Amino acid sequence: MTFGFYKKLTLLYLVFFTGIAVIGFLAFRNNVAFVKSNALVEHTQQVLDESEKIFSLTQSIANGERGYVITGDSVFLQPFINAREKIFLQIGKIKSLTSDNPVQQVRIDSINLFALQRVDVSSKIIAGVNEGNKDKAIQIIASKEGKNLSDKVRNLVTELQQEENSLLKLRKAAIETSMEMSNRFLWGLFGGLLMLLTLAYAGFIYNHKKQAGLERELKTTNHFLNTILENIPNMIFVKDATDLRFVRFNRAGEKLLGRFRSEMIGKNDFDFFPESQAEAFIKKDREVLVKGEMTDIPEEPISTLDGEKWLHTKKIAITDETGKPTYLLGISEDITSSRNFLEEIKHLNANLEKTINQLQSANKEMEAFTYSVSHDLRAPLRIIDGFGEILLKDYNHSFDDEGRRTLEVIISNAKHMGQLIDDLLNLSRLGRSQMAIKQVDMLEIVEDVIHALSVLDPNFGKAEIKVHALSPSPCDMSLIRQVWINLISNAVKYSRNNSKPVIDIGSENNNGRIVYYIKDNGVGFNMKYYNKLFGVFQRLHKVSEFEGTGVGLALVHRIVTKHGGHIWAEADENKGAAFYFTLTG
Repeated sequence: MTFGFYKKLTLLYLVFFTGIAVIGFLAFRNNVAFVKSNALVEHTQQVLDESEKIFSLTQSIANGERGYVITGDSVFLQPFINAREKIFLQIGKIKSLTSDNPVQQVRIDSINLFALQRVDVSSKIIAGVNEGNKDKAIQIIASKEGKNLSDKVRNLVTELQQEENSLLKLRKAAIETSMEMSNRFLWGLFGGLLMLLTLAYAGFIYNHKKQAGLERELKTTNHFLNTILENIPNMIFVKDATDLRFVRFNRAGEKLLGRFRSEMIGKNDFDFFPESQAEAFIKKDREVLVKGEMTDIPEEPISTLDGEKWLHTKKIAITDETGKPTYLLGISEDITSSRNFLEEIKHLNANLEKTINQLQSANKEMEAFTYSVSHDLRAPLRIIDGFGEILLKDYNHSFDDEGRRTLEVIISNAKHMGQLIDDLLNLSRLGRSQMAIKQVDMLEIVEDVIHALSVLDPNFGKAEIKVHALSPSPCDMSLIRQVWINLISNAVKYSRNNSKPVIDIGSENNNGRIVYYIKDNGVGFNMKYYNKLFGVFQRLHKVSEFEGTGVGLALVHRIVTKHGGHIWAEADENKGAAFYFTLTG
């Protein structure tokens, strides 16, 4: 009977250790599978990261080309040259990373082809500028061939990223499913083994070997706890509650302090740290032992052999069965790097805030100066205008024709100067004013502006104004009203010499962005002077041909930019002009 019991007990232990071996094997297999799956996930993420660079390189090609055409400065060619050298290397890198995916290979070949064509278009534009044929370069730009190629590259890269994101999602799901199934199986097997272990211990108790079984269980538990303790990445220490001397220390603690645990065990804080620091540690330890509750210390400095570090520490008292504290357990996380990073961010933010304040102060001073100068000039201009009118009215008979003409020129220029000052004041007020953003019915604004201007300007009766669909947009109503006043009045003014002036107003959706436009069939302008179009006091036509101060479009540009938008124009001489603007970036 005794032999049968030991035989069963031996068989029980063989099953138990076989289960342990199975758990180890499955754990190893799961780890290998996880590493492989994780490598695929990392590979997919690398493809996504590398593909993002193509966006910036494509933009650099366009920016370098555009900057060179606008300014003629060869400095703007450097981004284009750099991007041209890197983009095909980048495409090749992505092609290598996706060599196992035929669909992606086809996309990458298309990206490479369109990138070659885009670089070729930019090279033609730059060559046109270098040959002195800037009109040719502008004509190529206006054809939007380069933009279309850039869009094709971006769209293909987006498709590539969508494909990779799909793969990433599938691979992550596969990892999660595999790990979940494996964990369930392992937990079930582990539970079964625990039951076998319980039966083994019961056998020991039944066979009067309780002590041996308890010792084995204690050894297993201690090994398990020691393994956990040694592999936790944070410093873990245990002190006795009486003298607060170290009794346990893990591997992470050795690495953090730069000391072996053999140096630490049996000693207290005064043996390793500066006196003031040690006193602070001991004081906090005593408080924790008295309170009997876990204490969280978000930040505390500690002197190590590698210099001062910062810890996030949690401490709690370990009590016996009577509730008396016997040990103090501490867990410390090294937050030195993250703390230094936060300090650096604070420093950068402080510098940024200082710079912003300086810029705001400079802007306020400039606006105040502009306002003051403009305001102070109005009084003498009123005097010149007023006395000129008096001379012309009351002393008209005293002047010959040339004298009267001279007085009319003085009065006209005084009024013109007054209008310039009013425009300057508008610019000044715009810089200081706060915008009241709300959803605005753009169609209602445009129709109201047309009605108001038609009452003031007889030329409106000659123009055929076509108002198409206009999408609403969040903006400052009064400022956007001023934009439409300036653009519509300009369109009417510069098309009044046409026997049948036609003006089109509307909006369109461009890749999710609302673009408003106004087009006319007037005199247009030469695009080589485009860089002057939105400048203050910059005029592309003579005052004798078309009245104005040269501030209207500058004001429009300032308002659109203040909304975070963008404004641009296209034109041909004697063929009309088109202005476009957005109210978001």
